[in-house]
Amino acid sequence: MKAKRTFKSLFWPTFIELIFFMLMGTIDTLMLSQYSDYAVGSVGNANTLIHMFGVLLLVVANGVAVLVSQYIGAKKQNEAQKIIGSGMIINAFVGTTLAISLFFASSTLLNLVNTKPELFVDSNQYLRVIAISLLFVAISNVVTATLRSYGFAKFITYVVMIGNVLNVIGNYFLINGHWIFPRLGVYGAALSTLIVRIMMMIVYLYLLFKVIKFSLKHLRLYAESTKNILRIGLPSAAESWTYTIMQGIILSMINTLGPEFTTARTYINTILTYIYVFSLAFASANAVMTGYYIGERNYEKAHQQTMRIAIRSLMVVLTMTLLVNFSSGLILNAFSSNQIIIDTARRILWIAIILEVGRSFNLILIQSLRSAGDTTFPLVMAIFSMFGIAIPLAYFLGLSLSIGLLGIYIAYTVDEVIRAIFMYIRWQSRKWESKSAYLEKTAP
Repeated sequence: MKAKRTFKSLFWPTFIELIFFMLMGTIDTLMLSQYSDYAVGSVGNANTLIHMFGVLLLVVANGVAVLVSQYIGAKKQNEAQKIIGSGMIINAFVGTTLAISLFFASSTLLNLVNTKPELFVDSNQYLRVIAISLLFVAISNVVTATLRSYGFAKFITYVVMIGNVLNVIGNYFLINGHWIFPRLGVYGAALSTLIVRIMMMIVYLYLLFKVIKFSLKHLRLYAESTKNILRIGLPSAAESWTYTIMQGIILSMINTLGPEFTTARTYINTILTYIYVFSLAFASANAVMTGYYIGERNYEKAHQQTMRIAIRSLMVVLTMTLLVNFSSGLILNAFSSNQIIIDTARRILWIAIILEVGRSFNLILIQSLRSAGDTTFPLVMAIFSMFGIAIPLAYFLGLSLSIGLLGIYIAYTVDEVIRAIFMYIRWQSRKWESKSAYLEKTAP
């Protein structure tokens, strides 16, 4: 089966895939909001911890995505297959370890982020069930990274669309208890997600062997492949982990404000995912194309396209944030009738205009740097900006000056804008051109 390897052929399937993937979380939030506002806050708390540790799965997935696209560009198919095999084994081990650790440490972790008593039981239940699903997510992440790098992103789209339908059906029966099923609330939403993720993994594995023609003989650890995966993946995941640790620390601040503000944060982040999805789709598609160009040693094309895509993404994101703000009253009333939550969220969504523009620029340039093998600089900047600026500023504005959730989102915004400026300077410096010399060490 012939793959399409153009920006458009990668962008649209990736965009649709991400929309439906995020829709799964929104549907959970909407369906749980009919059950209880506190149920939504419980899921928000648990998901922050899941994301904090689940980001470790990106160590391998990021490495696989970059290396496979580069080796395809360099026309080294055998090396690409070795990367896939090594990635599958490593991530299966990491996923199993995370699942076991989170399951048994759930109560301790929820206490560390100051989870309120009203939210604790549901948060703990949800966290334990979703923790089990990380093994299946780990394997799926490697396969989807592979499919996208080979130009078969459309298949991921089909799987995610069907997964959403199944998740809605599962939520319908398990949250409120329909037909022969008991009323399980938050636990039901978690159980539905777990079942759907297992089914999606099975389909992804089928596609790996059927479409990519992956050979079982490559399903083993190769020393050189493992080294390259970790060399690229570790800094990338460490950067993402820095972000999620920051989110966890700031969540503990938000939780001290009260359950209404924890819930408001969940609704705000749910809405912003539909702006973020545009940035992520632009960044993901461009990252694969950058990998191809790096493999071909066409650095000028990689540089020019990334800047063109960054400008296009900024225009789309700016338009979307304005549309969301003008219709925020209608959107928020679909989630909650609590006026404190609605008023808080509406004020913060205006700040999100700058926040999302900065985040968009960051995503595209950071993923392009990763695709070129330049992974250390984004990590250093993430540590400096998030721990040196975002967290102290969130505490100062949100708690010390009592600006609350609004002050915390201002801190998020400052962090994104500062990093965006430095990423632009790094990309323009062209220092990333020397970061993929390892391609010359492998046989064609």
